[in-house]
Amino acid sequence: MLGIVDRFEGKYIVVEVEDKIYNVKKDISKEELKEGDVVNLEIRDKIVISIKKNLQETQKRKEYIKNLSKDMWN
Repeated sequence: MLGIVDRFEGKYIVVEVEDKIYNVKKDISKEELKEGDVVNLEIRDKIVISIKKNLQETQKRKEYIKNLSKDMWN
């Protein structure tokens, strides 16, 4: 399942997935994540058991946002 890192709160990574919010313990991730990163979540029994950065989708999202903001100012 794909999600987007929304923010960090204490020991948690707040991830938005469609209309849901998941609070994921930071120690589950072995990678350094940033706000706006697209991540793959593995969820079992409504609990996130793994989180991994999706480099390809993160890059697509950055380009999309860059193009949106470019169009706003032209």
